[in-house]
Amino acid sequence: MNVLSSLDASLFFAVNNGLSTPWLDGVMTFFTVAGDFAGWALFGALFILLWDTPNAKRRLLAFAAALALSGGTVNLIKEVVARDRPLEAFKQGIDAGTVTIHTPYHELVARSFPSGHTQAAFTAALFFVLYYRHRGWGALLLTTASLVGFSRIYVGAHYPADVAAGALLGAAGAWLVWRLDREAPFKPAPGDAR
Repeated sequence: MNVLSSLDASLFFAVNNGLSTPWLDGVMTFFTVAGDFAGWALFGALFILLWDTPNAKRRLLAFAAALALSGGTVNLIKEVVARDRPLEAFKQGIDAGTVTIHTPYHELVARSFPSGHTQAAFTAALFFVLYYRHRGWGALLLTTASLVGFSRIYVGAHYPADVAAGALLGAAGAWLVWRLDREAPFKPAPGDAR
């Protein structure tokens, strides 16, 4: 476990310290703010209400269920695991001047694992990929969700493992709701191995 924690910290510092530049600060802050749960919930609800009017009520319920399922799971895990964020974990080194953590956005200290921003981004992105794949936005949505996750490392809020867990939990929540929704589009036929 120490090897994995050490690797996680090394990857964190490679991104957080190794890539920080003034122009990237603005880009990554944008993605970290855009990745907030409220932003994805609002974007998703507006899209469904404006462009999927015939199915709006059912789709809104499915979208809310996906966000609630994955978000609730993330919050439960955060409470159980209670992993300190990098600023708290490396506080002694920061105070001693031997460790630097680049924080162009908020300075957060508690409940690092898993990343809620990344979870919300991947829940929304995969939900729209599954329910609206005919629109061809999959690559754009998944790239945006990935940039949200990456931004959380860049701004010093999360370790890579936090982001990976958030992405998996977010995608799993969206997939599970889609799979259980009897009226969801693009589902494989019963017995189909897809």
